[in-house]
Amino acid sequence: MKKLKPWQIVLMIIFYPVGIVYFIVWLCRRKKNRQPVVKFDAATARIERDFHTKVVGVSFNNKDGSSRQEIIKTCRSGEEIYLKPTPSKEFPDAIGVFTKSGKQIGNVNADLAKDLKEKYPTNPMSCAISDIHGGEDDKHLGVNLHIVIYGK
Repeated sequence: MKKLKPWQIVLMIIFYPVGIVYFIVWLCRRKKNRQPVVKFDAATARIERDFHTKVVGVSFNNKDGSSRQEIIKTCRSGEEIYLKPTPSKEFPDAIGVFTKSGKQIGNVNADLAKDLKEKYPTNPMSCAISDIHGGEDDKHLGVNLHIVIYGK
């Protein structure tokens, strides 16, 4: 076995215990920051609001350069999607529409985004594509959503 040099011994004495303490603190904080799992049963929940809306911004490209139109071509009616806040300087209340694989296909309109943030910030909801329209003769594909907001 190779003998350690004095500076290596000093570093080991200093950093080995620090690493162990850091790991223990990290484990403790990780447990504290976990969100409780809320069980939700859509079959028995009270429906607060049930409506259809159009996805806006479907003709733009995403920040990573991917084409929203190409992503929409892979989507199907009935496919579940999710909404996620995507604020920017121009649109601080913006809410993006994303596929289950995490690809953005557009946004909800500004009025609806503001309404969702103010009236239903923590309500459970289900979102699905109700239909995809346009394409062949039209310049762009469009997407309509079916959103159900449940009571708390």
